[in-house]
Amino acid sequence: MNERDLPVPDACRLALEAIQADPLDLPEEVERHLKTCLVCAETRIQWLAQEDAPHALAPAAYFERLPGRIQRKLPARNRLAQRMHPAFWAAAAGLALAVGIGGFMAGRVNRTPVVEAAIERPTPPPMPASVRESIPETPFHPGDEVTSQLSNLSQEEAAALAKRLAEKTAKPTEQPVETSDGSR
Repeated sequence: MNERDLPVPDACRLALEAIQADPLDLPEEVERHLKTCLVCAETRIQWLAQEDAPHALAPAAYFERLPGRIQRKLPARNRLAQRMHPAFWAAAAGLALAVGIGGFMAGRVNRTPVVEAAIERPTPPPMPASVRESIPETPFHPGDEVTSQLSNLSQEEAAALAKRLAEKTAKPTEQPVETSDGSR
C-alpha cells in the first residue's frame, strides 16, 4: 500500500519520523502526542524492541570449566558399586538364573496330574429287526449320482434327461409331462 491509500494525521507522521530518528530522545510535543495516541506509543515500543542489543559475553574459559562445575553439583556416586568387580555381577546373574530354573523344574516335578472326568454313555437298546432291515447300509441312493451331475449338463441334455425321467415315472393313465422347451 502507498501512503496515499492510508491517510495519516500530521501529528502521527511527525511522531513516527521522530521515533525513527531516535526512539529514546523525543521532543516535548512528540511525547505529549504519545500520551494521547495509543497507536504511536505502541509503534515506539515495537521500534525499541527491534533495536539490536549486544550479546552477553561469557567469562574467559567459561565453557571449558562448565563440565567440572556441573559434576561438583551432582550427588556423589556410591563407592560400593565402583569397587564391585564385573565377575561378581556375572556370578550374581548366574545364581539368579540357577535359582529360577531350579524353581521352575521343582514346580514341574511336584505338579499334580490333571484329572479329567470320564463320561460314561449308556449303551443304546438294541434295534428291532424290522427297523434294521428298513435302514439302508449306505446313506446315498444309486440315483443320487445322476442328479448331482445335472448342473454339468447343457440345456438340451437336461431337457432330454427330464423327458426320459418323466416317461419312466408316468403312469399309463396320466398325460406325459411337457418340458420348458415345449416338448413332451
